[in-house]
Amino acid sequence: MPSLAEKVASATADLRRLAKGWRPSETDLIGAVGLKNWMVAIDGEMPVLIGESVGHPHLGDQWITTSPVLWISEDRTIARTLSRWYRLGTSALPPPKEPLSKHYH
Repeated sequence: MPSLAEKVASATADLRRLAKGWRPSETDLIGAVGLKNWMVAIDGEMPVLIGESVGHPHLGDQWITTSPVLWISEDRTIARTLSRWYRLGTSALPPPKEPLSKHYH
């Protein structure tokens, strides 16, 4: 399992690429965990995702709380947490009426 330093380095590299307009390809997402019936929640001061994992390498298929969320695609189909990429299935809540970009700059 990667160390915290390795997770931070990987997430930082991905966030830098995302800031430049890069988006992960299907190849980049081969190892991504699925998450269905998901919602955003707050754990302490950090946003996290709660949902049913599909194919998580350590937790299997069960209800989980992710590590802190760092990025969610505008179409809400991909998320990057501190630990890994997730492929987002159906949300447990109806989508907001405003795009995410209106809230996060």
